Amino acid sequence: MYTSRERGVAAVEFALIVPLLVLFLFGIVEGGTRYTQQNQVNHWAFLTARDLSIDPTKSASSIVTTLKGSDTHTYTVSVTPASLCTSTANNQVTVTIQSSRTSISGMFGGYTLKGKGVARCES
Repeated sequence: MYTSRERGVAAVEFALIVPLLVLFLFGIVEGGTRYTQQNQVNHWAFLTARDLSIDPTKSASSIVTTLKGSDTHTYTVSVTPASLCTSTANNQVTVTIQSSRTSISGMFGGYTLKGKGVARCES
């Protein structure tokens, strides 16, 4: 049989381990969220570059606004070169999308998502 002292030791061990397990769980959720958001921004950058390579008269910001839907975060969109698909030397479009975020739990600070998409001009 266990003595009362041994039961107290088990309670102390439990109290020491639970915060580490909770922190580990938050880390897994934060990591998964960041990974998903990064994939999404990379995909948007590629889709925007692809759309601009087909129709260079479109606005990159309006394409990203359409793609993000109900997402309320702000995104900085930059497109190079300035004049799209105008010559054989200028035959690809590069789109960079950037957004600053804070962690959902607040325990892991802020981070920046940066996605880059490149597409060759169709015309």
